[in-house]
Amino acid sequence: MKVFLTGATGYVGSVVAEKLIEAGHEVLGLARNEAAEAKLKEKGVTPLRGDLTDVESLKKGASEADAVIHTAFVHDFSNYKGAVMTDRTANAAFLEVLRGTNKPFVATTGSGFLGDTGNEPAGESFPVDKNSPFYARAESEAEVLEMAKEGVRSSIVRLPLFVYGRGGSSFVPFLIQQAKQNRVSHFVKGGEQKVSAVHVDNAAEVYVLALEKASAGSLFNVATESVTNRQLAKAVAKLLNIETENLTLAESNEKFGAMTGFLSINNALCAQKSVDELGWQPKEKLGILEEIKNGSYS
Repeated sequence: MKVFLTGATGYVGSVVAEKLIEAGHEVLGLARNEAAEAKLKEKGVTPLRGDLTDVESLKKGASEADAVIHTAFVHDFSNYKGAVMTDRTANAAFLEVLRGTNKPFVATTGSGFLGDTGNEPAGESFPVDKNSPFYARAESEAEVLEMAKEGVRSSIVRLPLFVYGRGGSSFVPFLIQQAKQNRVSHFVKGGEQKVSAVHVDNAAEVYVLALEKASAGSLFNVATESVTNRQLAKAVAKLLNIETENLTLAESNEKFGAMTGFLSINNALCAQKSVDELGWQPKEKLGILEEIKNGSYS
């Protein structure tokens, strides 16, 4: 298939592009500037100039492809609602082109809006937390799943808080940078909250499988392990040769602002559905703690 891919130069999307090409697909990647175009060409991806706010470029990419995979997201936690609105506008643009075609549309969400998942990993039917500061993205997720009723083979890949590996991630570099600045690695409220993680290579495989196999309106959690926030803090401390420190919720809010919402809750996912329905077989990789201490982040 010819696949239009947003976020093709991003952390997750660039690896998805690799996996798509390895699987024999052709990739048309969204590129916001000349540097991004050059980067995509080096990877064997055909660039299409545009960005998430350029609706016409999104429609053009979708119309020229057999499928769309949407991994891009504006990670601006100072204007999270604005970031989600950009995402929802992009989804609406894709729907305008894909309606009635039965073409695959694979979109991305995260597990933050589930809130505190408690002691057991959450499956796909776990209720979203309407009081979560990240609830707006749950609404975006629901809209994508509803596209199945309008003739789109839509599916969602729901990522855990910690996608890691290759020296990147949304949150691991944040934890490391904060620890460097503070000269101590923090955890919150005792740090026993469990959070899920997956290596970026294994996460990218799920997108390819969803493209090829997912039924319309399906949702797939992605995770391979769960660790505690205290373990993460200790791994960062080991990497930087510093100490750890426990923060109260109020102290964390003062230091980390909105990020406290991720650092103070259990947020663990069960990904058995990805294994059972898509045939996902995660490759053996360093776990997130070893990756931080002795892998790509060192």
